[in-house]
Amino acid sequence: MARRPHAVFWTHPALQNLLEIAQYIQADNPTAAKKLVKKIKTKVSRLGQFPNSGRIVPEYPASGLREVIVDDYRIIYRVLPNKSTVQILAVRHGARPLDT
Repeated sequence: MARRPHAVFWTHPALQNLLEIAQYIQADNPTAAKKLVKKIKTKVSRLGQFPNSGRIVPEYPASGLREVIVDDYRIIYRVLPNKSTVQILAVRHGARPLDT
């Protein structure tokens, strides 16, 4: 029997992160900004079907946080199994620490 897909929900901070990243890249290369946003959205949409496919965030192994990597960016999320929801929490450049 097929599993029902999880709903993918972007939190406001995560959307704000994505917007700021896109605006920063767009200043030099609008095409690259659009490609990156599309790539991130495509990768995130797959989490609805495969919510545990991302790795556990190494800085916080006991937190239940997971991440997927797209180019130089980490998409941090958590799975809420009782609600069948994937919550996108942040989009961060890989060089930036998570606690800032």
